[in-house]
Amino acid sequence: MDFCVLVKISKRTISFWYQAEENLYAPLIINDTNIIPLCFYVNGNDFVFGNSAKSLFYSNDPNAFGNYFDIIKDPSKHFVFYGIKKPVKQLLYYGIEQYLSFFINTVLYKSDSIESYRQNFPLRFYFETDIEDKEKSLIVNIFTEAGYDNIESIDFKYSLFETLQNQKVVNLNRNILLLSGIDNTLYLELFRASSWELLKNIKLEGLGADPRVKILAEMIIDYVTVQNPHLNLDKKTEIGHILPSVAGLLENYTPILKGEIELMDGNKYWFTIKSRNLDERLLYTNTDSQIYSAIDELLKSSGISVDNTILLLGSEEISTPFFSTRLLKKYSSVISLKNSIFDESLKLIFSKISSNGYKSSKKVSAPPPMPNSGLNKTAPATNANSQSKEKATQIPPLPQVKAHSPPSVPMIDKSESEEKKASPVPPKIPSLKNESGEKKNVGAPIVPTIPKIPEFSKGVEEKSKVGIPPLPPLPQKK
Repeated sequence: MDFCVLVKISKRTISFWYQAEENLYAPLIINDTNIIPLCFYVNGNDFVFGNSAKSLFYSNDPNAFGNYFDIIKDPSKHFVFYGIKKPVKQLLYYGIEQYLSFFINTVLYKSDSIESYRQNFPLRFYFETDIEDKEKSLIVNIFTEAGYDNIESIDFKYSLFETLQNQKVVNLNRNILLLSGIDNTLYLELFRASSWELLKNIKLEGLGADPRVKILAEMIIDYVTVQNPHLNLDKKTEIGHILPSVAGLLENYTPILKGEIELMDGNKYWFTIKSRNLDERLLYTNTDSQIYSAIDELLKSSGISVDNTILLLGSEEISTPFFSTRLLKKYSSVISLKNSIFDESLKLIFSKISSNGYKSSKKVSAPPPMPNSGLNKTAPATNANSQSKEKATQIPPLPQVKAHSPPSVPMIDKSESEEKKASPVPPKIPSLKNESGEKKNVGAPIVPTIPKIPEFSKGVEEKSKVGIPPLPPLPQKK
């Protein structure tokens, strides 16, 4: 198979990219975006994945699910699909398979079902820094036991460093300290010079953003709460959610910062903030010393010299002139990574996948255990091998999609994305078989069309109308 789909997974969102027939990689876009919130809605035979499910989840619909990586820790939690009770960990499996079916139908222009592709489907996972090793193992195991043999977990950071080296941004003889801000948590990962071996990693909660970004986010949530007293918001969660959007507001720093902000319920709310008030609050904020202490302790405990270490700022929440200037007061080498670097890193990843014939380079195994850092705020490392014995629940097989049925399209609403829409591969004439196995002649190309996707409106109670084509069950494990 001369194509591949790459799935990026973080705690709150999931993103899709693909490459087909050695063309340049592109985002797998539906309704203007390839970034989907990790929310699900299951009612009878209806399965919805994305923004529509997100709206229902924050409306407290009992059939909607969010906080995926929290609820899978409870083995008693389940959902009922096609009348069969299933553990909640399989929600992600069904959501991803919807997108793989969409890819087959609308990019490859095939009317085949996903079932006939599973064993050899080139599927790659790129896990964000906030995903733990045991969670990575769980996801890989679910797909392996479902019959996916051509899968692999991609080491994105290695490709990132290789890209930086090729562009002469980093020196192989210097150690790398990569800083990433996710949901207002600052992740620090220390890599050894030359080999790029991960030495230690820690996380600092509440420090994963430029101080101005965090303060502005707090002020916006306070403003929205005052203007809309009927809202019952989890302030900490909402602040983490809007940080990436707020970071963009500071690029044009004007006396009055105003606009609309989308909260976790999917609704947008107006705000207006005086920059003077933001500057005044910043005077009483001192997070620099906490970050300095964490970096110094991390380097010292690893026997690494500060002078022989480069600090890389790897997310938009902290890749700001203000944040880097604060770090430069103490550390001599601080580099903010641009989006173009990440684009080139993805290009390198797909280039390697293509050169390997779209086949997994090695049998997928559980990720190696992450080292402990020794700091009080360090995330406890988990040995993924200890989780490898977990038996994923067997998923029943899916029924074949009828030859002339419209393509299976996930129920996904519109949301913003900076990704560009990819051009589809020209349609081909499929070879179809009837129930007796004999081939049927197809006189003209069958070009699948994407049915109009219904959207949820406020106050709509008839959720059963929001359906998707039936999802087939999984094959029984032999």
